[in-house]
Amino acid sequence: MARLHALGETGSPSDRRVAAVVLADPEFATRAAIARLAERAGVSEPTVTRFCRTLGCDGLRDFKVRLAQSVASAGRYLEAASSGRVAGDSIPSAISAHACDAIERVCGAVDVEALGLAAALLTSARMIRAYGSGGSSSLAATELENRLFRLGLSISSHIDGEMQQMTAAAAQPGTVMVAYSVSGEVRSVVDAIGIAGLYGARTIAITAPGSSLAGVAEIVLPFRIEEDRDVYLPSPARYALLALTDMLAAVVAKRIGPPALEGMRRIKHHQSLGRSNADQLPLGD
Repeated sequence: MARLHALGETGSPSDRRVAAVVLADPEFATRAAIARLAERAGVSEPTVTRFCRTLGCDGLRDFKVRLAQSVASAGRYLEAASSGRVAGDSIPSAISAHACDAIERVCGAVDVEALGLAAALLTSARMIRAYGSGGSSSLAATELENRLFRLGLSISSHIDGEMQQMTAAAAQPGTVMVAYSVSGEVRSVVDAIGIAGLYGARTIAITAPGSSLAGVAEIVLPFRIEEDRDVYLPSPARYALLALTDMLAAVVAKRIGPPALEGMRRIKHHQSLGRSNADQLPLGD
């Protein structure tokens, strides 16, 4: 697709015409015979063949295969028309609706028994490692560290693939790994959880059911949120992952009970120095 856009801007006049036709309707281009594609672009059939080879393809068939793969994997990012679905003055309500819907979905689908088992492992762990890569998953891993250290638990988060594998290889019995991955197919995270299990660590995955990550983890908290077609709005998966993280942290806090209060009291005390409205602020901000 990147080469198509470039050719559409800097190619010969005939190449620009073919590129414009393909970019305007990729679905048509993946199905159309060479004669129809040439007719719509106003060029000859040999020109279409040369166009495909200029893009680095063996011919029209190879071009169609590659184009179909691009459309299948990221087709919703090809249409700028989606930007008009939500007007600027309705953005707040759209964000609110997406966040609420995502949170309601994950709350309705949560496996309460698995949540309790995961919380029990975390509560008794000597060391906890939280893994996540990319956008929402790395945010959730960092937030789990933020939520659990204040309860008196030893935890560190890692969003770098090499650090994930190194800390997994150094794992020992008594270590618990928590892995976040919306797809469940991030290689560094999947490999790290598999490695940790070899050395006696207990493993928890918050991920898509049936994924590679779900297959190597001991406890799985199933997670699946459908993305909105409007690519200009943020992913609702972020809100859902944070909600699931909050549920897990809340169950852990309840299991620890009063022993967790002293650490939180100390944090609040030192945050409160010099702040007149400290009692109205959340812990940690």
